[in-house]
Amino acid sequence: MKINYHSPFWQRMEKLYYVILLNLLWILFSLPIITIGASTAALYHTTFNLVKGKDVQVFTDFYHAFKLNFVRNMVMGLFVICFGLLLMLVQGFYLQLATEISQVIYYLYLFVTFLFILFLVNIFPVLGSFKGSFLEIARITLFLSIKYLPMSILMIIINFFILYLCQFVIPLAVIAVALIAFVNSHIFLKKVLKVSFTAEELSSVN
Repeated sequence: MKINYHSPFWQRMEKLYYVILLNLLWILFSLPIITIGASTAALYHTTFNLVKGKDVQVFTDFYHAFKLNFVRNMVMGLFVICFGLLLMLVQGFYLQLATEISQVIYYLYLFVTFLFILFLVNIFPVLGSFKGSFLEIARITLFLSIKYLPMSILMIIINFFILYLCQFVIPLAVIAVALIAFVNSHIFLKKVLKVSFTAEELSSVN
């Protein structure tokens, strides 16, 4: 019996293979830690191509995207890491202030944390899709995060669910980051970019 490699099943298997390979590349290129922003942007750039159904050369596409806007993406990655760590470190301080002064202070902290999580799930899809300076990218990310709040929340829920499953399905941890990027890219492309931009405008993004 002749195997039809163009069938939906084999196309899904091909994408799964790409996801596994992309996760390995992401780990490899993130090892210095300071390059995690550039490697994650490259991951999203490549998963966007997968979602679009383009002919993907995984290593070539990933490496090209890794070098593209390297400094901007690296700095944004470091900003996200530092701001996230800062939020975790000051939680106890704000909780103590809320106890001694007013609960409003802690609610303000929770609001800022929520905005950061919205920013976090959108920043790398934006970095992998748009050209622009650090501040322009940050502005676009905040705008799209809030304008398409339901989609942002959906990505947050799915991301946390995948990470939760990793505790019970160990092999899933091998592809977790690339799988999250693939799912987020699908949502971002289909539900955000195609709604916000015309076909001509979409063709001009990275």
